[in-house]
Amino acid sequence: MRKLVLFIAILSLVGCMKKEVKFGDENLELKGTKLYYKDKLFTGFITQEVPFTDKIIKVEYVNGVIKTEK
Repeated sequence: MRKLVLFIAILSLVGCMKKEVKFGDENLELKGTKLYYKDKLFTGFITQEVPFTDKIIKVEYVNGVIKTEK
């Protein structure tokens, strides 16, 4: 029983972690106005390095749409 509870706890932590994918990944696809990753609505961060600088652009998506501050 303890192993089952531990397995479920670990599975929920891994499932809730947000993905971080580099811009240009072949698994990313824009369909209409929604972003998909491996044919599922994308939730996580898209990152892109800015050439000739040390900066990284990071954009958060929730269910295929850019997350905006309210």
